[in-house]
Amino acid sequence: MSQSAAPPETALFNALWDRQSGLCALCGQPIPRHRFDVAHATLWKKHRPTFDHIRARARGGADKPANLQLAHAQCNKRKGAGDLER
Repeated sequence: MSQSAAPPETALFNALWDRQSGLCALCGQPIPRHRFDVAHATLWKKHRPTFDHIRARARGGADKPANLQLAHAQCNKRKGAGDLER
């Protein structure tokens, strides 16, 4: 399945983008906003912005804006169902 060239331009996405200054909440590196901000589609697949639950849904985390942040796809996958809050 192909990845979208750009994340959804929703109010929530834009608010999180602004709050995080375009940086991944997990590794602190810049997140490309569009597919064409990276050299290759493979990089886009790994570095595209994704919504990450601060407290994982698997651990009872809510699907609310206060529990969401933006992260690279690979950082989000690496974190899995782990929590940042202990």
